[in-house]
Amino acid sequence: MKFVAFNGSPAGKNSATGRMITAFLAGAARAGAQTEQYQLGDYVIKQCQGCFGCWFHTPGKCRIKDEMEPLLTAYLSADIVCFGSPVYSWNMTALLKNFVDRLIPLKSPLLTERAGHFDMADGEKRQQQYVAIANCGFPGENNFSIIQAAFSCCNPTLEIYRNCGKLLTSKQPAVQDIVANYLSQVEQAGYEMAAKGYVSETTKKQLTMELMPIAEYIQFLGM
Repeated sequence: MKFVAFNGSPAGKNSATGRMITAFLAGAARAGAQTEQYQLGDYVIKQCQGCFGCWFHTPGKCRIKDEMEPLLTAYLSADIVCFGSPVYSWNMTALLKNFVDRLIPLKSPLLTERAGHFDMADGEKRQQQYVAIANCGFPGENNFSIIQAAFSCCNPTLEIYRNCGKLLTSKQPAVQDIVANYLSQVEQAGYEMAAKGYVSETTKKQLTMELMPIAEYIQFLGM
């Protein structure tokens, strides 16, 4: 089994998002899975031009020549695709959105319908599963509503949303202990996903643990 993660944080692997992804993949690797993590900010990915040449002229292949091709190859090689992003203006970052837009060559100009919802059919049938990972610097859960709606389009098997995300990169020893405990649960989720194909309800509950009371967190932020 192969897990491939795409980190849409401009801060890369050492970001709060990167720390979550790294922990998740460490758990999957512990269960014997092959893992890869890509920092989208390290690649030149131009914007989709909406020309649909990848459907009608060169099926499955984009006419834009940049660094998207190796990422697309990695995406197609995965059994589990992980999308990671901090919340920017209530949604995923431009880095991740741009990457997702450039996945259009994998679709085909054939409409599908399910319960009144229309989409484009996949160019080739795939059995991939998806994991969504996001963090937000604010407390509370309301800031995830839009990014969760966006991720729902791929029907993720697992979603990990972490509020109070600024704690994940803190250098304060007491905070680091709290974060280490949380990341151990993220790692456990990766392990269960690779070992069993699903994450237990017990672990899912741990993924939503409170890291710090809101009043204390606001004081931590200095806001």
